[in-house]
Amino acid sequence: MPRCRRPRLLVPFAAALLLATGPIEGGAQEASVEDDPRARALVDGWIEALGGMDTFHRFRSARFTLTTELYDPATGRLRRARPRYVTLAKVDGEELARIERWTWSGEPFVVQGFDGEEAWAYVDGERAPSDHKEAEEAIYVCRDVFYWFSLPYKLDDPGVNLHYDGTDESGREVVRVTFGEGVGEHQDVWWYLFDGEESLPVQVRYQEEGSDNLNRLYWEDFRTVDGYVYPGKRIHIDERDRVTKILRMGDVRLNPEVRSAYFNDPDASPWARDP
Repeated sequence: MPRCRRPRLLVPFAAALLLATGPIEGGAQEASVEDDPRARALVDGWIEALGGMDTFHRFRSARFTLTTELYDPATGRLRRARPRYVTLAKVDGEELARIERWTWSGEPFVVQGFDGEEAWAYVDGERAPSDHKEAEEAIYVCRDVFYWFSLPYKLDDPGVNLHYDGTDESGREVVRVTFGEGVGEHQDVWWYLFDGEESLPVQVRYQEEGSDNLNRLYWEDFRTVDGYVYPGKRIHIDERDRVTKILRMGDVRLNPEVRSAYFNDPDASPWARDP
């Protein structure tokens, strides 16, 4: 079973990346380019360690609970937690998603979805207008849950650019990922750190478009369902290596039966009918 070990702390990482790659904003807006051979080799090794692209092609649908836990970095204590109930499907080349959850306050109940053509949101059974926060965020969160479940295979998509940025001061090889024009909802920049001992990256860092914040995370608790490997925990840390957030993936089912109504009808809950 592949492992993703807890990374060594490297405080000046963001500054070193800026020196090595230039302004992040410039790198994020480039057109599709030819992958660097070393970057491609590292990503291919990661994909092969999880069973190769055939594993991803066998994934047609999935259902799981994704629980977000927020921690106080100073004490390490859990502050609050919230589950999301996620259903995914690949249909006619489209990546469909449905997410059911309560807000952090415990109400209202929100359903967000993408049916291949339109993203939508319902709040306590009422369709949210297009300028409502939940509706505006629907396409992003639907793409987001599909992307994380599909790593590292999504790095093989057209328009995903792989750059080799050498090694950091701890000797870890750095693969930078940018996106071509029209790929994804945002022009974020990602870095994957490989230490040479593991096929999987020991740490992931990403910067969202328009943000100066550098997110840091690593994976633990790898599990397998019907041959599909996924991390049971995605652990976010701050610049002092303190845990700020953990996303736990559980109750995973691969290729459950799904109906198209799941992705365009808020009342057709797969969780209510097939818990």
